[in-house]
Amino acid sequence: MYQSIVVSSWKKLSAALLALACAAALALAGCAGAEPAAGDGAVDAPATPAAEQGAESSSDNAEQGASIAVSVAMPEGADAPSETVEVSLPEGATVFDALEATGWDVQAEDSDYGKYVTAINGVANGSQGEASGWVFTVNNEQVMEGCDSCTLAAGDSVEWSFFVA
Repeated sequence: MYQSIVVSSWKKLSAALLALACAAALALAGCAGAEPAAGDGAVDAPATPAAEQGAESSSDNAEQGASIAVSVAMPEGADAPSETVEVSLPEGATVFDALEATGWDVQAEDSDYGKYVTAINGVANGSQGEASGWVFTVNNEQVMEGCDSCTLAAGDSVEWSFFVA
């Protein structure tokens, strides 16, 4: 009897620690970093989705900046589909700039750690459990900085996934 109580308590503690770790990972992935000040490499020119640019020669594309693939992996049952688009961004653009350049419906808040993405295409953090939310990878690797401070280079790929604990 005593052993089953200890095992049950241990399972509850483990589940609580796992939920806390997931919440911390979401916070770090979506909000670390600081908003760049004007003159500190801030991107002043708005990024344009590739779909709106029309057919361009590769030399025109090189002058405009880096071509970046941005994907969003929507959770099961979402009203919007998962998709990938190519965007062209100026040098020094960030993961957040790339997300905004897609033309998708992006909701974000400023925090003490920088931009925090709260919803993409109508799917909001916390909508599928308290620890659910948006996280991103660059070139299939986790990044330990905020989406508004992680800069991109030509050929990079960004994937936003909805994490459900």
